[in-house]
Amino acid sequence: MKTTSIINLKSLSSLMLAFVLILGSCNKSDEVTFSTQDNQSLNNDAALESSQEETVDMATSVLNSEDAISGRVEEDSRVSCAYIIKEVGQEKSNGTIIVNFDKTTGNVDNPAGCTDPRGNVRKGSFTITWSGGKWYKNGSTQTITFNNYSINGLIISGSRTITNVSTLESPLTWNISGTLTTTWPDKTTATRTVNRTKKWVRSTTIADDKVIISQTAGAAAAATGTNRYGKSYSVKITTPLEYSTSCLLTNKVYIPVKGVKEITTDTKVYTVDFGAGTCDNTYTVTLNGKSKEFTAKNDSSND
Repeated sequence: MKTTSIINLKSLSSLMLAFVLILGSCNKSDEVTFSTQDNQSLNNDAALESSQEETVDMATSVLNSEDAISGRVEEDSRVSCAYIIKEVGQEKSNGTIIVNFDKTTGNVDNPAGCTDPRGNVRKGSFTITWSGGKWYKNGSTQTITFNNYSINGLIISGSRTITNVSTLESPLTWNISGTLTTTWPDKTTATRTVNRTKKWVRSTTIADDKVIISQTAGAAAAATGTNRYGKSYSVKITTPLEYSTSCLLTNKVYIPVKGVKEITTDTKVYTVDFGAGTCDNTYTVTLNGKSKEFTAKNDSSND
């Protein structure tokens, strides 16, 4: 069966990962001074995490809304002006969704792109294909491929594969892998290959849900790649990262409320600690035994 339609949507994960860690202001009373290279390494990891994960999350939101598990899906303003085509197999066990930001919802050419309520401008398109059952079924697989897609001038290319490995209804669990490349307007590029596991711990309301991100079992790192300054890096999640919807809704907290990750560039290892569950946008970075507190900001400037 083939159907073509236009949809509006919003998922839990779009609340969780809207724009993740962007390096913000520091506590000026600290004695630690990070070098320009330190700040570049931290900022670039944050920029890649923000732009790539928000984009993948948006695609996941589209797929999840195709067959909401609990009827709790709301409109996702990020794709409300895009032209969306669905080709869905029998019983929705397989199919393809194309989200095109170069056309409006009426299938009219729109070279200026799609502007969301936050002022982010998206162009290009992405395609989602899935097989093996509905997105929340064990063994189902989804692949997200980006086609000349950009957000605010940042071009994102490549693909991600998401495989459902759940053994329980909650938490639903997925392994996420793949490589994406981000290209800046000045033509510098950065690549990021991820091997992560995502758990969605569901409650009776979205506000009480949480998402937990960990390093996929057996993987050497949660992420590896080369940043826009030509430096190779790796990211390890040493304590699972927990995102709280209630913290985002009440306190506008966009970063994990718990968890620790390590970013390694050259011989330097940065430890990023998000705390023990407090609803705030602060986190601590430690380098060579010295620490500094930073405040994250919800910013799409992306380094």
